[in-house]
Amino acid sequence: MNLTSVLLVIILITIAWSYYNLANKYNRSRVGYMLLGLGSYIVVVFLNALSYVFLEIISNNIGRSTHRLLSFLIGVLVVILIHFWLEKKWLKKVNVDANKAIDEIGKE
Repeated sequence: MNLTSVLLVIILITIAWSYYNLANKYNRSRVGYMLLGLGSYIVVVFLNALSYVFLEIISNNIGRSTHRLLSFLIGVLVVILIHFWLEKKWLKKVNVDANKAIDEIGKE
């Protein structure tokens, strides 16, 4: 097993773990959101690999190993952005529901 494979396994486990905990925190489908995180990472890396193969401008200026590392980093960045977006969206919904419940208690 080379360093790239170990790095990929660590990244995938970390993504799965963070999305699983996020879904568990907000009572969502744990496995579904874990697969969403893993799938979004794999899609971004795959699209980045396709851009390397089909766009000669990128492939002439960047070496294969540099592009592979860049692909890992872009994939992680996209997964982090999706994670924070989901958390912000769900937290906002929880806060709105809490305020609505407080208003209903005051009416009685």
